[in-house]
Amino acid sequence: MRFFRRLFGSLFLAFGTLLLAVGVVFAVGDIARSLAADALRLLPVGEALALLGIGVDPAATGSATVAVSYAAISGWSVAITAGALGVLFLLLGRGPRRVRRDALR
Repeated sequence: MRFFRRLFGSLFLAFGTLLLAVGVVFAVGDIARSLAADALRLLPVGEALALLGIGVDPAATGSATVAVSYAAISGWSVAITAGALGVLFLLLGRGPRRVRRDALR
């Protein structure tokens, strides 16, 4: 059981680090775009997926829940979304706190 806990913890840490790095990259791009346009410009998730060539057609799944979820998420900022998910996965992947009981002995 400890093997699987460590395996999934390591995977969560790696995936969280990757998402945090993606968030930082898109945040730097958003800052550069905002400075160039002299206004706040955040790249939404829908545009980022289109730029990466990932075609997402929520109507093809036939599920209204997927379509509504994609419509809501596609307007969020990539930098904020990836950063928040990265921090969440990093928190999920860290080990439990070890309590030192030296003072009680």
